Amino acid sequence: MISPRYLIYHDLIGFEVFLKRKSKSKESKFLRKGIIIDETKNLVIIQNENQNKKYIKKDYTFRFKLNNDLLEVDGSKIVGKPENRLRSLKKKKWLK
Repeated sequence: MISPRYLIYHDLIGFEVFLKRKSKSKESKFLRKGIIIDETKNLVIIQNENQNKKYIKKDYTFRFKLNNDLLEVDGSKIVGKPENRLRSLKKKKWLK
């Protein structure tokens, strides 16, 4: 089970995700986009109804479905390789 506190440090593949574009501040609805099937440093690849689409992380606000709860994350917080995000979490724990 993943704690919502540590989601931004976790590998995001397999999560159900909803997206909202940051630049369209008037648009208040999140759109159901699908399940994350791959992640790179700057992109998230999402599969929905047998279509794969690429989204730039920093341009979107993400809402992840986690244990029947929805967790909203700014895309700029998850920019970077998943393995490097995990390393930064370990460094934070060591410094405390």
